[in-house]
Amino acid sequence: MKLLSTLVASTLALAVSVQATDCTEGMKYCQSVLIDIDYTKYSTLIPQAIKAYGFSGASLPPGFMIDNPSFLFACGSGGSITVEKECTWGCNNAGAGHNDYCTF
Repeated sequence: MKLLSTLVASTLALAVSVQATDCTEGMKYCQSVLIDIDYTKYSTLIPQAIKAYGFSGASLPPGFMIDNPSFLFACGSGGSITVEKECTWGCNNAGAGHNDYCTF
């Protein structure tokens, strides 16, 4: 019985730990960081934000990740994102708690 209790507790703890998260409102993120935060959510939102920004590249199918050119995204309310700017030379992950930035 103790083994069963341990297994149930472990399963519940794991289920809670894999819940989706959002970006932090007011922070700037590279697309790769957004994908690390929540692949399912941001693999859909990134192409939508890029299209809304007016990027004139090829048609972007749902879930398509653009690496070149790369973009810097601003995080809004509820994990929403908008393109802050296009990063001509790439986007740099500045680490947890810091705004990501474009390479100059």
